[in-house]
Amino acid sequence: MKKILLILLVILMLPLVSAAELSFYPDEKAFEEFLNDERGYYVVSGESEYSQAWATYLDAKLSRFKKRGHEVVVLVGNVYENPKMRELWDLTGLPYEASLNPSVIVLDNAVFFTGNEENMYLIEKPFSQKYAFEIKEIYGALLIVSLLVFLFTFLFSKHGKYTHFFYVLVVALLALWFSNSSLFTISEAFLKSTFQNALIGQEKSSLLTLLFNLYFGLYSPTEEAVLVLHLFLIFLIATLLFFIAPNPYRELGFVVFGLTFASPTFRRSLETFDGAIFGILFLVSVLAIVLNMKLIEEDSKLIKQIMILSVITGFGALIWPYLLLIPVFMFLALPTKSMKNYLYLGLTTVIFLAGRSYFNVLLPEWPLVIRFDYLVLFMKEGIVQLILISYVLFRFRRSILRMKGGKALLLWLFISHLVLVLAIPEAILALILVSSGLAVRLITELYLT
Repeated sequence: MKKILLILLVILMLPLVSAAELSFYPDEKAFEEFLNDERGYYVVSGESEYSQAWATYLDAKLSRFKKRGHEVVVLVGNVYENPKMRELWDLTGLPYEASLNPSVIVLDNAVFFTGNEENMYLIEKPFSQKYAFEIKEIYGALLIVSLLVFLFTFLFSKHGKYTHFFYVLVVALLALWFSNSSLFTISEAFLKSTFQNALIGQEKSSLLTLLFNLYFGLYSPTEEAVLVLHLFLIFLIATLLFFIAPNPYRELGFVVFGLTFASPTFRRSLETFDGAIFGILFLVSVLAIVLNMKLIEEDSKLIKQIMILSVITGFGALIWPYLLLIPVFMFLALPTKSMKNYLYLGLTTVIFLAGRSYFNVLLPEWPLVIRFDYLVLFMKEGIVQLILISYVLFRFRRSILRMKGGKALLLWLFISHLVLVLAIPEAILALILVSSGLAVRLITELYLT
């Protein structure tokens, strides 16, 4: 009875709940106490697909902190589509309409996670910085990372005298960053779209939704699963940056890494988990393959490489459509006498169009709005790259028109993303990465040779 009176008092004191905020009744401390007590729980979802989806999430998440049992019922949804919640709702003393707002209501033997289709995703917020890894998960992750670090260190030991030492230094810097930061979170937009759609099973909404639906089938749909994937993707991006440096100077991949991660905007974007990190991953993956392929002989091995490259580029373009610029610029950067460029462009286009007929692909809305904010931001954060690129291009200005190969491809990508960033703010991440690779390529391939 005391809790009911306290809840009513809180309602009288607080304004109406905003649909964009999560509220706790009677307070957040009560929820923390529920999370840490010894009582078992069981989850009852509503009849709607979104409440059933988030009930799956809550059951998986709560099981990391509490045992399942029958002492406390956890109700998900709202009174209009959850009969059990309607049955117990009078205990809260709240009007039925209040159950449509995102909130966590803690009573003696019942906990309500309320909301509607538009705001239910906000019930993740109380768990956003709470992690409870199992022992097997910790040791499994450490084993996989150790094997990968050893594998890449061995591989880089074959590319230059000091490359593997610089790579180990990058891994150490990443470990230092991870261990001293608590900012790795899931973006609200990602929760509301990809995460929720993956829980529901709406695979056709996007390629990322399908991938996460499969991932959640292997790993519980929790923050722990996302954090493991998040850190692995950052590790993979940092590793692949070494392949953007020319093969004879592979150790300069450390410089590419330094120039890229020196940007506060780039680092902040990677600290928040959303679709952008996958766009960066596909971009650096495609560049790593293209810049290291031997595109001279016409043989079956080359055809297989082109097919693999086309698959990665085509699927990546379903997440980051501007990857399609790479096969287009291949005609300008590499010799066009052979059919390899036509095959690459054709296969990539077919895969992208086929995928777009099945998945939703986010394209910029027309008319485009031109803004100079992010261009100015890049000029501020990428000043070192701009100075290096400008100096080398001026120093070798007579060679620009004859420029071929990887440096030419990166130059065209750099120019195109300078234009893109005027209307598409998220292009700044690709621009920072491409400019870093271009600066290193120009210095090593023009100035040092």
